[in-house]
Amino acid sequence: MPRRALLAALLPLCSTGCVARGFFTDGTSVSLGRADRGLLRGGRPLPLAGEGWEVPPTWADRGMHWGTDELVEAIERAAAAVEEQHPGGLLGVGDLSRRGGGNVTLHRSHENGRDADLIFYAVDETGAPVGPFDGAMPRYRAADLRSRPPYEAPPGVAVPARWFDVARNWALVEALLTDPTIDVEYLFISEKLRERLLDYAATTHAHPEVIRRAQLALRQPHGFPPHDDHLHLRIRCPSGDRALGCVDEGRVRLRSEVARDPLAPKPKHRRVG
Repeated sequence: MPRRALLAALLPLCSTGCVARGFFTDGTSVSLGRADRGLLRGGRPLPLAGEGWEVPPTWADRGMHWGTDELVEAIERAAAAVEEQHPGGLLGVGDLSRRGGGNVTLHRSHENGRDADLIFYAVDETGAPVGPFDGAMPRYRAADLRSRPPYEAPPGVAVPARWFDVARNWALVEALLTDPTIDVEYLFISEKLRERLLDYAATTHAHPEVIRRAQLALRQPHGFPPHDDHLHLRIRCPSGDRALGCVDEGRVRLRSEVARDPLAPKPKHRRVG
């Protein structure tokens, strides 16, 4: 449905009291439409820094740090939980959505406040935590966890070597999956890094139910870069938003599903995260 038509269809639902943040009288955010074709009303900006996280300048300058109330609060809580378990790390937060949502040139989704790009935690050669590198997301080899050159980097700037921080990245996944205020739909990540996180969870005796949820949520999408440089979080529609036009959709094809389909088209790498 075109965005104008979607909005026109929803406005009659509003009574004379529609002056609150989300057009609706409860004053909360409203996620409209799908993640790849939607809008955000009354969205909340994620602060540019907080306990255990920051939005690096490159992403702060884009202005894409708006999300639903539920998404923003969950990121804040998850970063704080990781900091409590493993002090000293810093979660880098990339793009969420634009204020008001809608189409963005850098992503196929991120349109209605339910998506967030979370830059992987990393450590240096001594195992000490290092903050996110501004302007680029290093990629990581699953074999030795060492960084590789990013897909994009500032011209003439080399990203210092760093290593994927399995402990903190698993703690982030665990915090998101156990947050009672959100329902995680996807955590997009490369298959090999997914395996490293699940192996770590098993060896550290994580709760079996959390591991089961992680097995379902951690996925590599098909036809896009493999997400070896960041974790793409997508939450399902908040329950109150479904009646107002928010749509949970599972149109993202997963690599594991494509592997079972001999007629699947060859991937065309377009950015989803």
